[in-house]
Amino acid sequence: MEKILCPVCQVAFTLKEEREEGKHVTCPVCGAVLSLHKEGDSWVLHRPLHLTPEEEIRQRIENFARFRGYHFNEMKEPLVAGLLKKYERYGDFYCPCKIDNIPENVCPCLETRSGSVEKDGRCHCGLFWK
Repeated sequence: MEKILCPVCQVAFTLKEEREEGKHVTCPVCGAVLSLHKEGDSWVLHRPLHLTPEEEIRQRIENFARFRGYHFNEMKEPLVAGLLKKYERYGDFYCPCKIDNIPENVCPCLETRSGSVEKDGRCHCGLFWK
């Protein structure tokens, strides 16, 4: 079965369900809700246009936390506000506590997806907790 690339976390995963134009798919790695489209002979995922930036990031972090068994603390809302400000200023949901606005720092950042919460009990910015 052919893998498909998530445009958010840049990880390829196997899409187990039937492929259908416009179908919404959740990335099992980062939790992003994506839209499936046929381009030529290939299937690609795009960030859905029907979501507001706030809906997009809230769905993503809720999915990621649910997939990993993480929870949020009282800092969730200020961190979501920081993610939204980074989106407005730089065009993506870069971690509010990281200086570099690079693909590896799009929330949930590579460090978090790679196990920092398991090791430290929380992610660097404190959004995700074990």
